Amino acid sequence: MVGRLFGGRDEVMNTSEKNLLILSHTYNSFIKDQVEIIAKDFKKVYVLVRYQPIAELSKYIPLSYVKSRAKYSKQYSIDLSNLPGNVEVTPVPLWYLPFKSLYYSVGKQHARAVLNIIKKKKIKFDLIHAHFGWSAGYAGMRVKERYNKPLIITAHGYDVYDLPFRNEKFNKTLKKVYTSADKVITVSDKNRQYLTKLGVENVSVLPNGYSKEIFYHKDQKICREELGLPMNRKLIFTIGNLEKVKGYEYLIDALNIVKKKYPDILLLHIGGGPLESVLKQKVKNLGLENEYRFLGKKPHSELVNYFGACDSFISSSLNEGNPTVMFESLACGKPFIGTKVGGVPEIINSPDYGLLADPGDSVFLADNILKSLDTKWDTQRILQYSKQFSWENISKKILNIYTEVL
Repeated sequence: MVGRLFGGRDEVMNTSEKNLLILSHTYNSFIKDQVEIIAKDFKKVYVLVRYQPIAELSKYIPLSYVKSRAKYSKQYSIDLSNLPGNVEVTPVPLWYLPFKSLYYSVGKQHARAVLNIIKKKKIKFDLIHAHFGWSAGYAGMRVKERYNKPLIITAHGYDVYDLPFRNEKFNKTLKKVYTSADKVITVSDKNRQYLTKLGVENVSVLPNGYSKEIFYHKDQKICREELGLPMNRKLIFTIGNLEKVKGYEYLIDALNIVKKKYPDILLLHIGGGPLESVLKQKVKNLGLENEYRFLGKKPHSELVNYFGACDSFISSSLNEGNPTVMFESLACGKPFIGTKVGGVPEIINSPDYGLLADPGDSVFLADNILKSLDTKWDTQRILQYSKQFSWENISKKILNIYTEVL
């Protein structure tokens, strides 16, 4: 049951007999978390998740480029743990070579695949919610045209600040995709500005969030004991794929500066990706092998202990939409030491919650890391601030938007 203001009084739209269709590129982390909370208000939720069958080769071919495609595999993209009984997840295989020059063709392929699955499985739905304008948003547009159902598109990051401005073809098509939606949600005001530049006006800004069941404050000593980490070292933590946009080359340089003041510094890095060998070599060249630990990928449910164990969380991204790790860090009572990209400055809007450097500036980043290690942070203030960003709270606002278009 979802309430809304109508005719001067609160009206309630009963969604418990309605079905929701989700089109997405993944079903893990931030999309999984919000969908499974929203599912409580619907009779049935169908989730169609695209993946690249070619990415499955990453299990067998040890080349760095092939390994970098692992995040598009079915295993990586879809998390079926603790799936609610009324949520049905269907993988959507898209066969295409992973080259930028061919990415435009993925839209039509995604739409055809989704329409075929809807027809084959006889899926009945009342509302479409597509995550990412491309290619799920394009598929959602075609589904709306075929079935005449309302469409919501959430524009997250690269589908806003990058893809629409690569060339005229993408610009024209994504403008058509976003304007076809009954409502566009995006995760930051910065993203909204990009959409305005594209000519999209019907936009609501809702930030990403975190799951209260997974991320919460834990005692640092207990977390370090559970993870077998030293008690006497300053510990910073980062999560992210090892790719250029994450700016880890600058983080390594920053760590080299921090080490001069804190020789006992330890940085833990969870994530994998195509630059793994390059970044490990850089760490080795700078003699930071004892200070920078690559931990590979870890289950989402295990991350809370690393947040709990650290003194502060670090992000060196060169571009972002609205990173979920920022909200997860705050939910664990840890300051976010990051960069002024995307919607980050909208959330870290006070030095009480973290510190921000210019992207690509190792010296500025190092200075903020040092400040964070020298600061006595008010954990309770950070935790109190984070409450507004729980998926429970964000999902209520999403449900209100659903009622506007149903």
